[in-house]
Amino acid sequence: MAEVFYVSRKKYEELLEELKNLKEIKQQLSQEIGTAAAQGDLKENAEYHAAKEKQAETLSRINELELRLRNAQITDDLTVDKSEARIGATVTIVDQAADIEFTYTLVGPSEANPDKGLLSVKSPLANAVLGKKQGETFEAQLPRGPRTYKLIKLEYK
Repeated sequence: MAEVFYVSRKKYEELLEELKNLKEIKQQLSQEIGTAAAQGDLKENAEYHAAKEKQAETLSRINELELRLRNAQITDDLTVDKSEARIGATVTIVDQAADIEFTYTLVGPSEANPDKGLLSVKSPLANAVLGKKQGETFEAQLPRGPRTYKLIKLEYK
């Protein structure tokens, strides 16, 4: 069984749009290959080989997207205990030692972008906050060593 692919509704729709565009490109490439093949000797036909290579890349991405979309679980639709940090939650935490505050939205790995406040649930920090309630203190095993945090705000937008 394939792994569940957690994704926001927005990202899901972006992937659907990408798939639609790739299928249009696939059609164009099929026509280009047919035109190039009609030009004769395929051994020395650069246009034919370039189109075939692009077609293989496009088909690979189409297959990847179709698999992801087939196994997608839209996080916006999940029924979760909203008193605990789960995928889709926006959490504000404080590093207890450094007294630094961070706010992240917990997302699936494919959407992760810490610079934009999107933290993968597979990351050590997000994994440590999962299941915690507002006000709870927790420890995260980070690459630079263990750190203690406090979940000061928990919301679902």
